[in-house]
Amino acid sequence: MNIDFVCACPEGYEPSADLIAAVEASGLGTATVLNDPIAAVKDADVVYADVWASMQQKEEAEAREKIFMPYQVNEELMAATGKEETVFLHCLPAERGREVTDGVIESAQSHVFRQAENRMHAQNAIMVYCANVPRPAQ
Repeated sequence: MNIDFVCACPEGYEPSADLIAAVEASGLGTATVLNDPIAAVKDADVVYADVWASMQQKEEAEAREKIFMPYQVNEELMAATGKEETVFLHCLPAERGREVTDGVIESAQSHVFRQAENRMHAQNAIMVYCANVPRPAQ
């Protein structure tokens, strides 16, 4: 199964060219970087967002908000996919009103809480593995 990945980001915030080349060389799919968010989501099955400023970038938050606001996942952006079944994902916590609107994160298209629950189980399994805890008898 190949994946066609499209990264929508402002100019100057693109992933490294080496990373994009590695994806292309893997034969597992394609990786494209677009600076136009509307073009980037066309025909998307999934729209995935993250915070605009990570914990170590909080002093840049105000400047980043101005730069990233055109990339906010809102109802218009989700409609630009052209698909009613497009899923919205976010690794949480989401800064509502910034990278995503309440209307999108609370919509039927949003699977962020199911995603968070799945991540919790995966993290628990990693902790059990790292602690070398025996698995319960079945």
